[in-house]
Amino acid sequence: MVGKKIDEFMNYVPFLKEVIKRDFKKKYYKSFLGVAWSMLSPLLLMVVMSIVFSTIFKRSIPYYPVYWFSGNLLFGFITQGSQNVMNSMMANASLIKKMKIPKYFFCISSLTQQFIMEMFSLITYFLIEIVFGVPFTFNVFLFFIPMIYAYVFTLGLGMFLCSYATFLRDLDYLYTIIRRLWLYATPIFYPIDIIPAQFRFLWELNPVYIYLSIFRDLTLNGVMPSERSFIIATLYSVITLILGIVAFKEKEDRFFLYL
Repeated sequence: MVGKKIDEFMNYVPFLKEVIKRDFKKKYYKSFLGVAWSMLSPLLLMVVMSIVFSTIFKRSIPYYPVYWFSGNLLFGFITQGSQNVMNSMMANASLIKKMKIPKYFFCISSLTQQFIMEMFSLITYFLIEIVFGVPFTFNVFLFFIPMIYAYVFTLGLGMFLCSYATFLRDLDYLYTIIRRLWLYATPIFYPIDIIPAQFRFLWELNPVYIYLSIFRDLTLNGVMPSERSFIIATLYSVITLILGIVAFKEKEDRFFLYL
């Protein structure tokens, strides 16, 4: 059974590549700067946020612009990526109706396109680290580990949401509100130290905080994250992906009726 699914996946890989190219071109159709926006947009926002918050947190957070950029980078990928996956069935309704293609391919395509944009933003992030004089350590080359965690988690979350959003269109608006609340529940622009110690365990229930802590330890703080952090991050990613796949497989046969 597993071998059959792997063969099916490999047979459709060329199609997956074409869909990713299509989504990538569509995103920046008739845009003068094109992909440069994925680098300029967070950079401009970083300048604004640094002006607003660096005075408040400059004593407790070294290299505050880099600190903020790292948080916005990872949080933006997870929340925007999961929302894109959530809406992937509606966005590709015409293709789904015309062609017999595994529907999860559109989830993967949607997230991979977002992931490619994230790689361009990472280039900006590392350039900013150089500009602000963040000390270099070889741990920075392990940046891909939290990115893989984030990708797997986001795919699972997006597939889970997609399973219900295809039938309940209001879920898209509700998730936008949840994203805003999630933003303030994640230490993106503030240090975790401002949270009383007895309540910090609640922040560890937030997967984005775990991934972000690992990413900052590797690329900003120059230290190796604890083994506990890796274990928690792995569990969050794997469990979320399994839940997403199960929910998606249970409902995908009925998608066609609501597209």
